[in-house]
Amino acid sequence: MRHWTEKFFLKKPELWQHFLDRSWRQSGITVQAILKILKKHGITKGRFLEVACGNGRICIPIAVRGFDVTGIDIGASYIEDAKKRAIKRGAKVNFICGDMRRLDRLVQGRYDAVLSIWTSIGYYDKKIDQRIFRMVAKRVRKNGLFLILKTMSQEYLLNHYCHGLYDETDRYLVLHKGNKFDRFHSINTEKWVFYEKRGMELRYVDDLEISLRVYSLAEIVEMAEDAGFTFVGAYDSLSDLRPARPDSMINTVFRKR
Repeated sequence: MRHWTEKFFLKKPELWQHFLDRSWRQSGITVQAILKILKKHGITKGRFLEVACGNGRICIPIAVRGFDVTGIDIGASYIEDAKKRAIKRGAKVNFICGDMRRLDRLVQGRYDAVLSIWTSIGYYDKKIDQRIFRMVAKRVRKNGLFLILKTMSQEYLLNHYCHGLYDETDRYLVLHKGNKFDRFHSINTEKWVFYEKRGMELRYVDDLEISLRVYSLAEIVEMAEDAGFTFVGAYDSLSDLRPARPDSMINTVFRKR
């Protein structure tokens, strides 16, 4: 049975592409926060790796700032779009189409910073994520950084849980139906139903079930430390880098030992 990420990102990539395109509108704040965090820890240039980079909303602006950037994503169409966007912006980025579960086969050498953003940690199960952490650790130089940002936390999810909600854009209405949280295994499942807006009418497009392993902040810290990182800090908001609250999403910084 195919994993939901394959159906979403490989079979129906245009659905997520729409939301990736929209995410560019808010990418400036995130990029500025990343640059500020890097500078705080003495990194103003060097090699930067983004895992699950989508169509380049973060790694392209980072490359424009002078970093040697590599971006990896499983979606071939997202990588092709990212390459076109990089050319338009005069950015040199090494984009690789590949599965982050095989990170050790995709990139070589050491990086000054590695980024995972937007809850890509959690797509799979804990054993796989632990392996991803170990592979990342092998690719980060000593005292380099591993940033896990804008990632759903168990604390945030439980304090803001909805059994049904919707997203609306200029093109789609997306219903999130039958949301269920398995608190014994910390897995959240949702059925996303996509409708395309045509004037006052809605046209059904597709639906799929998404399953996320949602980690507590303590679990993320534990997995990172087991992989060879030291916990540096956690933030609540990337807009002003306020310290994390008890129910914040995961915005964490780790340093390679």
